Amino acid sequence: MFGKTSLAIGMVICILLAAILAVQLFGCAPAPSQATSASSYERSITVVGEGKVSAKPDIAQAQIGVEVSAPTVQEATRRNNELMGAVMAKLKELGIAEKDIQTSSYSIYSERRYPEAPLSEGEPEEEITYRVSNMVQVTIRQLDRVGEIIDGAIAAGANSVYGISFAIDDPSELQGEARTLAIADAQAKAEELARLAGVKLGPVMVVSEVIGIGVLGFQGYGGGGFAAPVPAAPISPGELEFTLQVQVTYAIE
Repeated sequence: MFGKTSLAIGMVICILLAAILAVQLFGCAPAPSQATSASSYERSITVVGEGKVSAKPDIAQAQIGVEVSAPTVQEATRRNNELMGAVMAKLKELGIAEKDIQTSSYSIYSERRYPEAPLSEGEPEEEITYRVSNMVQVTIRQLDRVGEIIDGAIAAGANSVYGISFAIDDPSELQGEARTLAIADAQAKAEELARLAGVKLGPVMVVSEVIGIGVLGFQGYGGGGFAAPVPAAPISPGELEFTLQVQVTYAIE
């Protein structure tokens, strides 16, 4: 009996020793890929590079339209249609292509006005006026004619002119130049940080473009309610500045 008990205890001890050895050999060592990934992530430098490119705009966009008030909606609509038709015809006469004239807003609404003084018998308690507004966005591709075209539209009946914005019709080339400068700026910043930290800069690990940075340009020329043609408006397109940012993470060797 004693011999069998001793044999059983010995077998249990052997099993426990084998389990402890297995844990030491396999359970405590991290997976090579995980260890490498964590180490690489911890030993890195992340910077944001910025590239700026300036250029002259080649198109202008303006909001031009007609706003009319009348006692009835039918009369307001009719008068607005007549004036807007004249404005559209003038824009085309001045060389604006059909594709460069796009309706941006059209609205009909009523305005109620209540008299301040006491009413006489038979007078209406309120006065209703109907207002019709029709606006188009006009793309002007000859910047030296912006003032001439706006003034021509006003002479034809436009009485609402809102801010002009200048832009680059195809900014892809500017974007490429700014992106190249941004990558070079990121590289220079990372090298300087590595030198200051006393480490050696490694290869690029991650690179991404920062969203939300774009063209910043001049905007101007406001208006509305013009009663008569005016001399050609002085318009200055100035320059546009395109800014692009990239975020780059480098490994540390």
